[in-house]
Amino acid sequence: MNLDEIAGRAERALVIGIGGGGDVIGCIPTASYLSLLGVEVVLGGLTWERRVVDPKPGPRRIEELENAEKLCEGAALAGPETRTIYGTALTESVASRVLGREVLLLDISGGALGTAKALEDAGRKLGIDLVVGIDVGGDSLARGDEPGVQSPLADGIMLAALAKLPGDSVLGVIGYGSDGELTLEELNRNVAELIARGALLGARGATQEDLEIMERIASASATEASRLVVEAGRGRYGEYSIRAGRRSVYLTPCSLVTFYFSARQVFDFSRISRLVAHTSSLREADRILRKHGYLTELYFEEGADAAGQAGEQR
Repeated sequence: MNLDEIAGRAERALVIGIGGGGDVIGCIPTASYLSLLGVEVVLGGLTWERRVVDPKPGPRRIEELENAEKLCEGAALAGPETRTIYGTALTESVASRVLGREVLLLDISGGALGTAKALEDAGRKLGIDLVVGIDVGGDSLARGDEPGVQSPLADGIMLAALAKLPGDSVLGVIGYGSDGELTLEELNRNVAELIARGALLGARGATQEDLEIMERIASASATEASRLVVEAGRGRYGEYSIRAGRRSVYLTPCSLVTFYFSARQVFDFSRISRLVAHTSSLREADRILRKHGYLTELYFEEGADAAGQAGEQR
């Protein structure tokens, strides 16, 4: 099975950034690709921004948004004027303005179970028959023993939710290593193991048209990992510092490629996602991950790090 065959069975797909922040930007190449295959595409992202954008920790509830059309519990359609009730514009609002269409917003406060239900309910209303989750950087491919993983909560919940969907679900990873959480050696090891398991569904590079759209959205947002994909599209490579110098990433031409995997097989591979698979709230998932020794993005956003550097992890 490959992505072309899966897309051939679909009429309308949701392509959604799974990590919050600027992951919706990383959806652009996949949306373009599926459109070329004749699939109508709805873009989406999470209601969770980095703290430099939204000072309130965690994802926003749908009830905390203005100028958004609620679809169901946990999901809404955003337009250019969508804001939080205290005035914060989400990256999805910027994407809506640049693209000239509405973008789905998903709140993962309901844990893996609530998020899966929100995806199903919203998908039913929008006529979605294929969901592709997009992760910028590749930390969603963590096996669970990598010491650099510091934002496993959103990815873990979203991967578990994707694996629970009754229809086709795919995980795409763009910006190979650009979030600085997995080393390139760890990422190469994990991708190789997933390939050996038969999880790979294909790969596709971003086009110049994709990169131009990504740059327009990224230039109006605070994303770093997605911006590095644009930098790779300019022919740049080598070591880059992100998160105010607290992480270092090595940019390569592979950052331009989206690798597609079976979401269910990546879920089976991921200890992190399996740990939160039966959770009914974000807090429950966070407690479980912390209990098992994982620091989470919520941990940092709530200021629990001794250096006072909260909220810069995604």
